[in-house]
Amino acid sequence: MAMYEENYQALIALIPDMTVDSAILSSIHDLPDLHMEVIERGKYTLTISFLHLLDDHDIVPDMYLKIKVYRDARVAEVLTYQNKTGFARIYTYPNSKIRYPIEKRRVNQFFSEWLAYCAARGYRFACSATT
Repeated sequence: MAMYEENYQALIALIPDMTVDSAILSSIHDLPDLHMEVIERGKYTLTISFLHLLDDHDIVPDMYLKIKVYRDARVAEVLTYQNKTGFARIYTYPNSKIRYPIEKRRVNQFFSEWLAYCAARGYRFACSATT
């Protein structure tokens, strides 16, 4: 659970105003654009997606994440990574989906590292609620 809590705190630094209800762009000079979109807002949860538009599509595809934010519990977890969904906590190995035994932990660890990358580069979503 600690990683989910840390991801939530890092996400708050990236999106200080969690009341946002739209799509927003974070653009840094000479760095790829980062798009965020609110997919669903519940009383205690928020589902958002990130699309990091990388410059060289021939080598590395654009990065896509869908994140579930539990505002009451103050945790955030990855729902979708590069269009892969439904991560079980542990997989037997080998398995039909060709996933690592701890795939869910790995994608959430990637999310943690990606949030640290975004913070170090200065990405922020400065926004206010829309009415």
